[in-house]
Amino acid sequence: MALTDHDLQDNLDQQRALYGQPLGERFGVLREAYGVSQRALAGVLGLSAPMLSQLGSGQRIKIGNPAVYARLVMLEERMGEGDRAAVLEEVRASDPVLTTRVRAVTGDGAAATSDARLDDAGPDAFAAAHHHRASAAQWDAVLEAARRSGADELVALFSAARSVAAGDATPVAS
Repeated sequence: MALTDHDLQDNLDQQRALYGQPLGERFGVLREAYGVSQRALAGVLGLSAPMLSQLGSGQRIKIGNPAVYARLVMLEERMGEGDRAAVLEEVRASDPVLTTRVRAVTGDGAAATSDARLDDAGPDAFAAAHHHRASAAQWDAVLEAARRSGADELVALFSAARSVAAGDATPVAS
């Protein structure tokens, strides 16, 4: 289904709100700075060429994988470096560590802060969880990633969120 002009403009406005400017503009600056095609840029970022095209044109709003966005930022930060080919290869080969910092109140009432690598549950689960509309199954995926990371406080926080999503508990005001 084709987007109307109004829908497309709304998507571009949402990209401006999320990323500071439409992704097509950011991709264009990078393509010019590094002298690469759209397909080559997609490969460096870790996207398919059609997905990069859809993001760039506003047919899609968000970059679903945080590692892709991290690589985009890396390329932007390194635009002035002399050896463009080396930068492109280093960014392509990078595996950005995706972490989240969560502050939660533990069972004994003490505040706990946790950093955890959370890139294994999948972008859809994290996006839904972030917007507080995750299903219990999506919370399960996020919870499993937290367990694998060894972040006990984060596991407790996600467990509580999963219970709320499943209707087993009521949210606690912070």
